[in-house]
Amino acid sequence: MKAEKELEGRLDQSPKWVQSKRWTKHRNLWIALFLLLANAFAWFSVASRVELVEAAPILHPEIAEIREHWQARDAVGQTFSVVVTDQMAMETLAWFIAPRPNLPFSHPQIEIHPDGVVGGGLVHVAGLRTPVFGRASIYLEDGKPQAIVEEVGIAGTKAPGFVLAAIDQAQAVYDDMSLPIEITKLELREGEVLVEGVYR
Repeated sequence: MKAEKELEGRLDQSPKWVQSKRWTKHRNLWIALFLLLANAFAWFSVASRVELVEAAPILHPEIAEIREHWQARDAVGQTFSVVVTDQMAMETLAWFIAPRPNLPFSHPQIEIHPDGVVGGGLVHVAGLRTPVFGRASIYLEDGKPQAIVEEVGIAGTKAPGFVLAAIDQAQAVYDDMSLPIEITKLELREGEVLVEGVYR
């Protein structure tokens, strides 16, 4: 107890520049803490104002028919053709995501344009639902649609690493899928895409 009082006495008698240095160090710590809290508040604020339309998880009859044939393997060599609208694409993606809780994504948003696809949704990380958007060009490779992601962001800013990691995770799931169909034509139009292919 006596030693503690002597130490406090010595600290109080330390030169003013030492005391000033201590105050500066603590002040910087408080400023850093304030900035972290302000940043966290901003993220929570954005996440709490999310008002994206939630598409119903629907597998439309045209797409369901193609899926039934590839599962039954009863149409090998036959061709198919389907026009998928923005709404159908959102509902189909919601249907695909619904039984896969390991995918940290919901509320898919899709707009099809002749030069590519604009999309978005919510990425779920550490209890937060963060709105994301992106733009990609679509092309065919070995009979499977592929995407080149040209832009990814959050509310007009570049997406942080955890969002890109979530997108990479979703892309990895897709890349591992083996589709028993070969897409022979992919024609992007305003608000829809024509898909033609053949059952393998």
